[in-house]
Amino acid sequence: MAQLAPAEVDVVIERALSELPFDDWQVIDIRREGKAARADFVVVGPPGVFVIRCGIRHEKERARAKQLMRLLEAVHEVAEVAGVRRDEVHPVLCMTGETPEDSWTRGVTVCGIVNLADTLVFKRDRLDRDEVEAAALAVDRAMRRGGGKHRAG
Repeated sequence: MAQLAPAEVDVVIERALSELPFDDWQVIDIRREGKAARADFVVVGPPGVFVIRCGIRHEKERARAKQLMRLLEAVHEVAEVAGVRRDEVHPVLCMTGETPEDSWTRGVTVCGIVNLADTLVFKRDRLDRDEVEAAALAVDRAMRRGGGKHRAG
């Protein structure tokens, strides 16, 4: 499966951050250099915790299915370490290119780079500011430890 170059992932992060209300959202970069990475970053805000993987548009069905399953595994791990309910953690596959996308595949929200921020913001708020901070801190600590069953990246 083809992975995005770090520079392309950086573009996704920059675009998402530029449209999110800075005071209410926190981004944790969980990219790893290994090929087993299941997610690229976690974004925590009032609607919950978003586990985001960047992908390319024209991928074979089998490769896409594997990518979605790994993303769902990462979601379960992030939910556990963040100390939030599983329904407060949302898997998002963000597709490259300038075409917006808004779909749902195998339990994963699929969006484009151009509508990533809208995808995150337009969910019902579930966490207050203290819960956002606590969840982001827990995820960040678990990712820095980098091992064990809590490794989402």
